[in-house]
Amino acid sequence: KAFVKDAYGSACDRIASLSVEQLESALPEGPILGGLPRKQVVNGIVDHTAHHRGALSVYVRHAGATPAMPYAEV
Repeated sequence: KAFVKDAYGSACDRIASLSVEQLESALPEGPILGGLPRKQVVNGIVDHTAHHRGALSVYVRHAGATPAMPYAEV
């Protein structure tokens, strides 16, 4: 949990340090978000995190437990 919290903090700091022009500039061509504005990375991070959170919840349920509410502060 500490690793994820630190990673999100670093990502937020990095994004906040960018200008509007930098956020609007295109990502390099490639298979993942290629050519889209850099700000689209934020949506990618959210979607990717939701995917893994969902997968982990399924694994916990298959193990016979109830997953913790992911939005509650612990």
